[in-house]
Amino acid sequence: MTDVVLPVLNEAEALPRVLAAMPTGFRPIVVDNSSTDGSAAIARNLGATVVCEPRRGFGAACFAGLVRTQSEIVCFMDCDGSLDPRDLLRVVAPVADGDADLVLSRRRPETGAW
Repeated sequence: MTDVVLPVLNEAEALPRVLAAMPTGFRPIVVDNSSTDGSAAIARNLGATVVCEPRRGFGAACFAGLVRTQSEIVCFMDCDGSLDPRDLLRVVAPVADGDADLVLSRRRPETGAW
């Protein structure tokens, strides 16, 4: 099992798509950063582990999620729908295979979006 920390601030619209695309063997940990759109309840209803972090900020949300992880491999991913969770398989593979200790990825700029 690989834990995936998903910092969230008002992502009610994106959460169903992101969580539905989460690959088998990846446990989503949604860190709600004081959303006002019901994001935490949506994530909980879709089976995600939900952590509430009242201190605003991406770093605070990431740390709160990291503290709740249980797996040896941990991923961090934006939960706004701009990334495809299925790509986590490629990101995790070098670590799981023992070829790397850390893997970082980035978005590729496209016209009108990241």
